Amino acid sequence: MSKDYYEVVVEGHPEYVNGFVHGLIAGRGGAGDAFFGEDFEIDEERPLEILSRLVGLREEHTVLLVEETVLGLLKEVIGGGRREGGMKLISTRKIREASFKYSFATFSRETGAALDKLLTSIPPGVFAEPPYAPEHRETPEGQGVEAYTPLHDYELKAAGRIRGECGGVCRCYELLKRHEVVELGPMELSLTGA
Repeated sequence: MSKDYYEVVVEGHPEYVNGFVHGLIAGRGGAGDAFFGEDFEIDEERPLEILSRLVGLREEHTVLLVEETVLGLLKEVIGGGRREGGMKLISTRKIREASFKYSFATFSRETGAALDKLLTSIPPGVFAEPPYAPEHRETPEGQGVEAYTPLHDYELKAAGRIRGECGGVCRCYELLKRHEVVELGPMELSLTGA
């Protein structure tokens, strides 16, 4: 059974909110996931928001993607419009689905095997679109040729979209981000009211 996730906007400095939320989860036995929007390119401020914050018309905010249990903890501690340590809960919206685009090309068999394993064993409730079908090419005459030449003995490349249950999609994003050959698009959320 998939878990419910929510997009939560908290007024407060991102580093402070990050530490507070991780401490809150750890203090309550580590139950629940919290992902921070800046790690997934979700909370990019628009120019007008930056200007409003700089002139004091708007406070800094942090976007989080949290499991329902973490949302309950946040509402308990900083909900109800009151401020706790300079933080204020601004909004919550239920996430129906999350997705992001990816692409990569690698000439390393080791990296190719790691990416192939990752994309063929995505968690339940998460889907690759179109179905993961990498282009694989082996060129024996490229054996021993240096890295920055047009001919390589091995190449693996793929592109597509990962979509589905928020927690699983976020984990896939984090795992793919560890490989510098992978280009990731920003996380896109399909939201409902909460």
